[in-house]
Amino acid sequence: MKIRQHLTIGLGGLISLTLLTVFALALWPVVIRVDHDWLQPLALLIGCAIYLGGVGLLFRGLHRLSNRANRVVTVGLWLILLIIQLWVATAWVAAPRADLYFVHQQAVSLVKGSYDWLPYFYTYPNNVSYTLVLAGLLKVANMLGITDTGVFLNIVQFIWIDLGVLVIWRELKHRNPARSNLLMVLVITAIPLYAYGLNAYSDTAILPLALFAIVAFRHLRHANTWQRITWWSILLSLVLTAALLLKPNFLVLIIAALMVLWFRANRSPHQGTTRAVTTLLLLATLATGTGLVHNLQKSHGYQVDNDQALPVMSWVAMSWNPDYYGQYNRHDVTQMMKAPTKEAKATLAKQTLIDRLHELGTGGILYHLMQKARLFIANGTFDSFQINPAFTRAPNWYRQHRATSDWFLANWCQISYLALLLVNAGWGLQQVRRRHLSTGYLLGGVFIIGLICFHVIFWETEERYALPLLPLLLAGTAAGYRQPLNILHYSERSRWLPLGMAAAFTVLLSLAAWQSSGLMTHSNSEPVSVLSQNEGRYYQNHRVRLKPNASLTQPFTTTLPFDQLIVNNGERFPGQLTLKKANGRTVWQSKGKTPLLAQILPLQPAGKYTLTVTNHGKRRAKLITAPADYDLLPQSLIGHPHQYLRFEVQQSSVAPVLSNGKFWLLFGGMWLTGLLVVDRFYWYRRHI
Repeated sequence: MKIRQHLTIGLGGLISLTLLTVFALALWPVVIRVDHDWLQPLALLIGCAIYLGGVGLLFRGLHRLSNRANRVVTVGLWLILLIIQLWVATAWVAAPRADLYFVHQQAVSLVKGSYDWLPYFYTYPNNVSYTLVLAGLLKVANMLGITDTGVFLNIVQFIWIDLGVLVIWRELKHRNPARSNLLMVLVITAIPLYAYGLNAYSDTAILPLALFAIVAFRHLRHANTWQRITWWSILLSLVLTAALLLKPNFLVLIIAALMVLWFRANRSPHQGTTRAVTTLLLLATLATGTGLVHNLQKSHGYQVDNDQALPVMSWVAMSWNPDYYGQYNRHDVTQMMKAPTKEAKATLAKQTLIDRLHELGTGGILYHLMQKARLFIANGTFDSFQINPAFTRAPNWYRQHRATSDWFLANWCQISYLALLLVNAGWGLQQVRRRHLSTGYLLGGVFIIGLICFHVIFWETEERYALPLLPLLLAGTAAGYRQPLNILHYSERSRWLPLGMAAAFTVLLSLAAWQSSGLMTHSNSEPVSVLSQNEGRYYQNHRVRLKPNASLTQPFTTTLPFDQLIVNNGERFPGQLTLKKANGRTVWQSKGKTPLLAQILPLQPAGKYTLTVTNHGKRRAKLITAPADYDLLPQSLIGHPHQYLRFEVQQSSVAPVLSNGKFWLLFGGMWLTGLLVVDRFYWYRRHI
């Protein structure tokens, strides 16, 4: 028993140390992705302190409410969350891109009764399970007569996310209503949950499953009758199996659950028997679930081709490519796909990994691990602003000001991420000091450590793979928030202390503003995306061959003015581009015999247009298009039903990241909020 207790306390300390390490990395978020031009570390740290101060004041206020007031606040917070989610679900509809394009296309084909699977799924069989889930949802939409499937899927995903929130909310409500209300405030302000609610992919599907597993595990540990033990064991096994089948990296959660199951004592009459039965039941459920899913896949026409599928070792080798920070890269995948058999792929992957490790050396390996760790866990956006690069529906104000809006939201995500990490690390240290660890904290923490080790050491690394950390951090903050030592307590002896703190805060914030002043001068020349149809190149490289003097015409509609056109990759083309209004009037034509397919043209107003690409060369010319059984754009290519030209329509924009007014509004708001926090804490000390 003592050994188990020592191991448990040691794990608690390791979890807190891991969270503090992540906190340190998050002060310097990576800039190689779409998120960049961050606030300086000092500004992020000050923002984190203000955030925590606001949480502290809110928590104190919630604690002072009567039971009736708590119920009113609870209803109000749930209504606010649901109203915001409904607005987001109906105002924004993300366009399926990259992997989502293939998943969506295959799901639509399955609904129509076609069981011919795209070649993509034989290379990436991990997406087959979610494709079947998506096909089932689309069938339900058809049965209900719903034609706007984008909004339908958004609403379904928000409901699914809310189920995870509801489960944790109920657990907290039984302990302390103030903590359940605090959770609701944290969820309402968690931007990534809204972004992923618009993302119909397995990342969203598995989001609540870790929360379900923690709650089921907690009840299993406290069960003292065989009926309750059996029920919670079955439920836990089903949740873990579903998570693994949707996302293979959730194998880490299964390992974490088994570790905690055998380390922690439980309240059953026969603890060893309960552990053994739960373990066997979990293994049996995994075997049964895997078999059922494979049969389901076969019944829908899919069967794994081992000679085409990428072997496990190929992902490990790709993650150790020093040129890509451990990210997915098409070059490695292409080389692996060229190997004809499963054995040849495995041999190539093993040799590639050995060569890269040898080339990196000890110092290079440590540096690469650091780069992978930063990419995986340093950004609190969890890739929220890259997973939905294009929208088929979005408010015009967001399209026009997307760069600025995303910048503010990304920095808010980073500040809140830092605060969540700090609270959870502090809660863990407090539990270690008391030598008693919460089951939820232990299981969630071991899962976090395992997920970090899995992706940083072995697997491909992207920010979105760390998304399961977010609901755990939100729940941990609501469950474990404690007021830190309030040095304003000593202000009863010296009324100058609050003034001194306010003055020190002002000096530090002034220094942070000076460090971040480059935001007003650094040019953000990224164009405004007016319309984007970027499919056709990823994986399939689908092309239409134009005969000499033949044309390809793509109708499109814009809701914003534009002055840039990019077709394919903007290379030269032996022909001409012609832009016409919907009434047939020509408004622009390219010049020269071989113009670039990336053109700057006079500013055109929002409206309906057609873009015609004509081949004036003597040979066939290739243009990339994307085939789809659903609408990538309101209209497909004329004469080519279910095909869409790969092109982008943009509006040039050259401006600083933040204007002077927005910059000083930001730091002025931080200054006033910080002074308010100091003043309110001092007020509470005097009046409570």
